[in-house]
Amino acid sequence: MKIVLCVTVLAVISAVPVPRATAHSKPSQDGIILTVQKQDVATPPVRAGADPVHTPLQSHYSLYDVSVQVNCKVYVGRYQSELDDLPPALSPQNSAPVRVKGSTIFLDFPGDTVKMQIVSHKTSRGGTCGQATLGK
Repeated sequence: MKIVLCVTVLAVISAVPVPRATAHSKPSQDGIILTVQKQDVATPPVRAGADPVHTPLQSHYSLYDVSVQVNCKVYVGRYQSELDDLPPALSPQNSAPVRVKGSTIFLDFPGDTVKMQIVSHKTSRGGTCGQATLGK
């Protein structure tokens, strides 16, 4: 009796479809890099007028806000670099396959994928929004 019950439970469990554990991302779309803006950041911040002798040591790094247009949407992704080494492919007017997943944007360059956190996005309402990705 126990064997029949175990076989029945096993048959029911194996018949239930199990969703895959791997995440499927959307296929990439053609995008074009519109602008790249650099920010130099020092942490911890030092207040104005502080005695330079008594201020803490600071670490410096660069943040880049990269605007990418995909169809009629413009995403601004943040790329952080401690060595001030922006990949050459992240230049204005470069085109790239773009994937957006949640709050992350992926630029799939040949041999390298650049992952950036999305800090803002907007939808363009102009009549030329679909034509900007045709350049280059």
